[in-house]
Amino acid sequence: MRINVLTISLATLMMTGCANHGAKPSTHALATQDNVVGIWAMVPLRNGIANVVEYSADAKATLHPFNCAEPGKHQEKEVSDFKVSDDGKVIHLKSPSDNFDLKVLAFDPQTMTLSMDVSDTSLTFNYVKVSNVAPLCALYPNAAAEAARKTPFKASDFVADPGIPAHSGMERYIGKWANDKGELEVEVIMGPNGSAYLYMASSKNWHFLYNEVHWVGDELHFESYAYSDLPSLYSHPFHKSKTHSILQPSGDGGLRYSIFIDKRRYEFLLSRAKN
Repeated sequence: MRINVLTISLATLMMTGCANHGAKPSTHALATQDNVVGIWAMVPLRNGIANVVEYSADAKATLHPFNCAEPGKHQEKEVSDFKVSDDGKVIHLKSPSDNFDLKVLAFDPQTMTLSMDVSDTSLTFNYVKVSNVAPLCALYPNAAAEAARKTPFKASDFVADPGIPAHSGMERYIGKWANDKGELEVEVIMGPNGSAYLYMASSKNWHFLYNEVHWVGDELHFESYAYSDLPSLYSHPFHKSKTHSILQPSGDGGLRYSIFIDKRRYEFLLSRAKN
């Protein structure tokens, strides 16, 4: 259920997570096998990840995992071999379990910006050279909000109001709507009193709510919300996630489903579910 929205939410979280604190690194310096040696702390991502990488003279890179939103959580270090390309544009890392490249977008003796390609997405990370292995949690502004999010859902967190105001051509929207994989995304139900409302049945892990439902022309705008009852999923980015959404007619009898995450618009074509 809602796998498209969930997947996009996770990808966007990583894409937009890199904070921009401090001066941007200059691009005139060249990364080399020798001058990357040292301890580099990552500017915290929006989800709290603030890993520290220690590049040593023996061509070993030791990753120390940290998360400013989960300060008490312990994770094991990861050690890889690293090699900086002759042109200084790539750091290649290799371990028994992984093998990947980091592009060097900018470098100077105290700061560097790296990127990594994941599928069709490029993730960017800012690093600052430090003297000790410790996360830069002082640069993480969302600690309190993230801690509050990782708690059980309360009715006051999101007040459900899924009713759809009357609108001409409402019958065009009534029904169960699925994505191109046949997975149900949303339902528009006509209640016994003649009023329509948005609905999505709970899955094993997630519950779905709606409010702020209104029309803009023939576009149905609303806020959608997802949460879990499972403590193991409280730290999941989809827990207590709120998304602005739009349903609008498409030319083939289906609906165009748009969601907005961090000001980015993502669109899916929905068709009536077969059952």
